Amino acid sequence: MDGDDETDEIDEHTWPEELVAVGAVRAWIASALPGRPEVVGPILVHMAKEWGVTASFAVTGAGPAREVVFKACLLPRFAASAARLYPLLDQLCPGAVPHVLATRTLPDGASWLLFDAFEGTPVAETSAIDALLALARTLARIQVAVADAPEAEKDGLPRTPISDATAWLDATLSDVRGRYAAFWQGEGRELAAQFHLPPDIAERMEMYRPHVAAWARELDQGNWPLTIDHVDLHGENAVIQPGGSILIFDWEEANLSCPFFSLDRLLDDVRDLEEEHEERVAEIGRYTPAEWALRDAYLAALPWATADARSRAFDLARCLAPLKTAYEAGILARVRGWPEGAPHIAAWALGRALPRWQRMAAES
Repeated sequence: MDGDDETDEIDEHTWPEELVAVGAVRAWIASALPGRPEVVGPILVHMAKEWGVTASFAVTGAGPAREVVFKACLLPRFAASAARLYPLLDQLCPGAVPHVLATRTLPDGASWLLFDAFEGTPVAETSAIDALLALARTLARIQVAVADAPEAEKDGLPRTPISDATAWLDATLSDVRGRYAAFWQGEGRELAAQFHLPPDIAERMEMYRPHVAAWARELDQGNWPLTIDHVDLHGENAVIQPGGSILIFDWEEANLSCPFFSLDRLLDDVRDLEEEHEERVAEIGRYTPAEWALRDAYLAALPWATADARSRAFDLARCLAPLKTAYEAGILARVRGWPEGAPHIAAWALGRALPRWQRMAAES
């Protein structure tokens, strides 16, 4: 799942001077660090999009040169929360998230963030299921810490409560009926075929409305703590550090929600590894052995309620997670100004939602 097809033509590895003046960035980095060191760079542009840029700079002073990472969040909807969230995560879970050196909120609502550079091997490059299990446990530890933090420290962070699930359905249905269905039947028909979207997808979604409402109600009645949902957790957004611990990054679009939503993409990663190593093709909608292992490792690291209650909540959240993804993709499309919306992300999300809904409804 990604939105690359929705973006403007910007070279991902070239500094976007038209969006962010590099001279101003160098001056800010120098002013934010002790001793006003000399700042050189960018020495590497990790990512440049119309909504932000991430790049490494070298700073030199009395000691040896070192690398710092600058990140500009240019969309006010995400920038404001990123400037609050990263320092909070760094305070609560040092070493498990990037270490924040400085933040700045600009008059236009954009945010600049400065981090210590970190080392490590991307979890996605290890081809090891154990690394994904460790990633799931690290997420659980972060979620527990955020849930336990005083409410005052979480003020201002975006919230997506489970009680809004029918609103997610309504908004996504509106996008499907208004533009996505026509796209999937025309120019995007290969996309619809890839994700097995039926021609009557809006009617199918509407058919499951009572089930979605019931699953959300049951999950909400579990009184699970509102905590951080990464929204894009996968092996490319985490590294194994030299000491063996996991560091998770790319939290800009995270929000406070049900804890069990964040593993949806990670289940794909572990299934892919399982199929690669064991040539096992799992039936859509079921947990494979490796998915069970990931699920159990994550749930065992959480202290809330009973093991059975956590298992049931995870299964309910797995039904609702794709709907949350499709809903948030619609918001993202509007914020980023994509006139066509986000049909690619929505197709990915709904292609996994419908089989899960069918199975869960049959088992109810």
